[in-house]
Amino acid sequence: MLSLGPRHYLAIVDAQHTVKEPLTVVRVFDEAGADGTRELSRDDVLWVRTTLLDRIATGEVPLRAVPITEKQALRIRERWERRISYRYSVVVDADDPTEETLGVVREWDASAGNAVHEERYVGYQVQQWLPSNKRWESEYGRGDTTPRLIPTDAATVHQYISALKGW
Repeated sequence: MLSLGPRHYLAIVDAQHTVKEPLTVVRVFDEAGADGTRELSRDDVLWVRTTLLDRIATGEVPLRAVPITEKQALRIRERWERRISYRYSVVVDADDPTEETLGVVREWDASAGNAVHEERYVGYQVQQWLPSNKRWESEYGRGDTTPRLIPTDAATVHQYISALKGW
């Protein structure tokens, strides 16, 4: 399982791409092994498993990995996300008549058009969007509780995230 412990980010650059506009960004979760090294895909703006750092280290590809802050990495991701049309939902417990919000998810169609991607916002120490399967859980159930997704808008999701961050 992917550790959510300490992590660091690297901008992947070459002669035409700078730290501000890199080819991609790599996120490394320390102590997570190969599964903890993820590259930000430009098309679908997802963190996908990668061997890019190994390929750079062996000289297979003529690129450089430059350390950047998490804030810089997330700004790059946010810029790339602006071209995606997200569908947002709040997550509630299906058995809760008050429909208290337990979380938020966003979904979007894959660039190839053959799949739907989904992420949930994880607050606390992580404070970023991570892969999710809440849609599947809401349709097929899991354990003692079943989440239900209620469609919402970006403003509502932003309010929820801001509250988690204490803004």
